[in-house]
Amino acid sequence: MSKHRISETNQTTKTEKAMTVDHRIIAVREDTVEPATVQVCIEDMVTLMLNGRPVTTLKITPSDLESFAVGFLICEGLVSDPSCITAVEIDPPLISVTADACSCSDQAPSLEVRSAGIGIRHAQGVCGPPLEEGIIIDKTTLFKGTRQVHETASVWRSTGGTHCTILVDAQGQICSAAEDIGRHSSVDKAVGKAILSGLNPADCFMVCTGRLPEDMVAKAYRAGISLVVSNNAPFSSGIALAERMHM
Repeated sequence: MSKHRISETNQTTKTEKAMTVDHRIIAVREDTVEPATVQVCIEDMVTLMLNGRPVTTLKITPSDLESFAVGFLICEGLVSDPSCITAVEIDPPLISVTADACSCSDQAPSLEVRSAGIGIRHAQGVCGPPLEEGIIIDKTTLFKGTRQVHETASVWRSTGGTHCTILVDAQGQICSAAEDIGRHSSVDKAVGKAILSGLNPADCFMVCTGRLPEDMVAKAYRAGISLVVSNNAPFSSGIALAERMHM
């Protein structure tokens, strides 16, 4: 995957909403009942358009929408090279992307409802060559990454309502990070952030807080990421895909 930065002259981004909102509650504890103010996550519906055609409509955290759009298209295999993306225009709830080349046919892609989001149903399944030899890290960097994902997840710490994904290089430095109410969307946003910063996700390993079924592993595969770490459970389908794709 080539390094890429979308030209700023081809971006139109309206102000994005905050990720949380303060909410007045009655806090009921074993020894007290009293008024309190807590932060709760915001969710919004967005519709992603690619070359004028609807791709998906789903609920996400209404932040990092440009990163989400770029990452979703790459991680779902609708755009194979970020350099094909020429413009991203955000006018909530619409996110409109223009790309020189994409895998969308004349008809809208078939959507697949997942346990934490919506993706694109691929009739042929996940296909493509196995990844080449990927990033190599030592054990210290691995466990540092598992700590970093918790340290980065500030919205999760204040609300308990988000997932977090970070991309970390071989030296243990965080290259991109994103939180979202959905684990799939947190991956999309982290990948999109890296690409928009001119970084190659394949030069990083991914640490996330979500379970790892096939569709989560597939997102990493399509982004060229060969090493995926989670503090949650892998599924047999995710393990099978990782083995097949040399991850």
